This record gives sequence, C-alpha cells and structure tokens, in this order.
Amino acid sequence: MKNSEKADDLEKIENENQIDKKKALFFQRFFAFLIDMLLLSFITSIITTPFVDSKKISSLNEKSVEITQKLQKNEIDSMTYLKQYSDIYYKIARSSGIISFVSLLLSVLYFVVFQIYEKGQTLGKKMLKIRVVSLDGDLFMNQMIFRSFIANFILFDIISFGVMLFSPKTVYLYIIIFVEMVQILITLISIIMIMNREDGSAVHDILAHTKVVREN
Repeated sequence: MKNSEKADDLEKIENENQIDKKKALFFQRFFAFLIDMLLLSFITSIITTPFVDSKKISSLNEKSVEITQKLQKNEIDSMTYLKQYSDIYYKIARSSGIISFVSLLLSVLYFVVFQIYEKGQTLGKKMLKIRVVSLDGDLFMNQMIFRSFIANFILFDIISFGVMLFSPKTVYLYIIIFVEMVQILITLISIIMIMNREDGSAVHDILAHTKVVREN
C-alpha cells in the first residue's frame, strides 16, 4: 500500500515537473488572449448591429464630449460635470445593453463550454500552441468556470450588466469605476505573476488549480 502511494506521489511530482518545463510564455498567452477577444468582439458586433440604435449612442457620446469641453473651459463646475456625465454614461449603457448581454453569453459559451470541449484550448490558444491543463489530472468544468470568470472578465461583465439593470443611475458610474479598478488591479497582478513566477501561474491559475502550457 505504501509503495503504491509512493509511486503515485512520484508520478504526481514528475507530471508537475513536466508541466513546469513546458509552461507557456507570456507573449503566447497575451497574443492568444488578444486573438480571442478580437474574435468575440467581431462576432458580437455582427450579431448586435441590427438591434442597436447607433444614432442614439453616437448622440450621447457627442454630449459627453460637449460637457467635457465645458468643464475644460470652466463653464461648468466638477460636480455639475459628474452629474451630467454619470447620466449620459448610464444612458449609453442602457442603450447598448444588448451588446453587453450578447458579449457575456458568447464569452461563457466560448471561454467555458468551447474551451472545456477542446480540452483547454480556444482558437487563440490553438494558434499560439498553448493550452490550459489541470494540476489535478482531468480538466473539469468548475475549474474552467472559475478560471474564465476571472481571466476573461466574465465576472466583471456579469456585475456590470446586473448593475446596469438594477442600480439607480445616480450611482451607476461610481460602481462601475470601482469594479473596473478591481479588475485592472487583478489583471496587473496576474501579468506580474506570469512574468515573474517560476511556474508562470496567474491569480486565476492558482485559484482554479490550473496552468497554461506549451504544446509538444
């Protein structure tokens, strides 16, 4: 029994060492991520364009530029600017709600369902010849959900969409800014970890017990 346990431990150590030797490089992970996000943005744009009032959104963006110029010229004070800008920002979010919803849905299907079906690879990862692997053996759906919700901003998108639907417009901008700051902080920490850790693990890799490795 003890010999069997020792053999299992040795095999686990050997597997982890192999994963360490093949860890994906930062540029591979970055460009794979960039390819995936551009692909999803393109598909989202194709699906949602017929349903979005682009003239209304364009008009709202022009208003945001106008009030910014007024602030720069001291025609309005900062409190008036924040109030007006928050109102416009909220209206833009509501007007483009269909884009947020479709983007969120596609992200879940692509980064969770498709990636688990392809055994840890998206199209971007296939092109850069890397994949996500589990430190526990097989890659499970709950690992991919946990990982993708952080790595691919899905959790941020869910929170943003929920805030857009249910929060008062007077506080919407402030909540979104806070959530974005947290997301940026996590992303920066993950980048530093990938570039400096020996195993190349980011925050989401550690939490999900996964690694990104190069293909043979």
